[in-house]
Amino acid sequence: MQVDPDLARTVLVSTKLDTKIPQFARASDVEVFLHPPTCVLDGSLLGDSPFFTSVPSGRVGSCHEAVFRSNEEFKKAISLRELDDVTSLEDKLGRSLTREEKNRIGVSNLRLFLEELLQNRYIESVPSIIPLLEKEHRAASRKLRKVTQEISDLDEAKLKEKARLFHDSFLTKLSLLLKGMVVAPPDKFGETLINERINGGTFTGSENFQLPNKMMANAGMRLYGGAQYHRAMAEFRLVVGSIKCPPITREEIVNACGVEDIHDGTNYSRTACVIAVAKACDTFEPFLHQVEF
Repeated sequence: MQVDPDLARTVLVSTKLDTKIPQFARASDVEVFLHPPTCVLDGSLLGDSPFFTSVPSGRVGSCHEAVFRSNEEFKKAISLRELDDVTSLEDKLGRSLTREEKNRIGVSNLRLFLEELLQNRYIESVPSIIPLLEKEHRAASRKLRKVTQEISDLDEAKLKEKARLFHDSFLTKLSLLLKGMVVAPPDKFGETLINERINGGTFTGSENFQLPNKMMANAGMRLYGGAQYHRAMAEFRLVVGSIKCPPITREEIVNACGVEDIHDGTNYSRTACVIAVAKACDTFEPFLHQVEF
């Protein structure tokens, strides 16, 4: 992969000019150095020819090793170095440098060239940048309006109203769901009997009894709402129907007879109901607990 092979986006800078000048023995050598032949440099080079710079050596700071105490002092040293380089080149050439040649020497001229280049590129890009900026401005304005609206909605009365509306909407949709509907996709909201047992638990008795899926109607269907409720109750009834009735002792029967308020006789219908309810609670409570949780 080549990066800028035609040098169309490249600025050539020859550094350490102050060390190169003493190496030139003839004026012609300096001429070739300042004006390289076209066979050496491509004509598409930015600025058409290289820049030549020198930077004074030494650190900037307050330590004892620092040569320059401040940035301003360093900048002045750079300016003096540029003047010295121009003078040394003119001595080697035996003539004064042209304006074009002087504009290629020194860090300050390089900086002016780059700043002007950057400004021109920016101006050229403005027509294509403005639509993008306007688009971003519109998007930011929409987001700002949305955030402003959300902040204004953080009022206690508005929050209570939103909660009430959500509560009413939830109960309405729950009622419709229990009555039966086909709007919600079963593959997303429905559960098979196996999924239901995994997510909600299974009916397991004291002997770890569990109904096989094939004994339940619609076990493989993805049901929700009222349909799922009917299947759960059918499974519960099937499990309950398979449980043996617990034994009842004579003492429990006698204690359940009691005495009526009106007379001292026994209400045998009430006695049977009391025993049935008590035994049902003892037997069914574990399964009811599983249904609840």
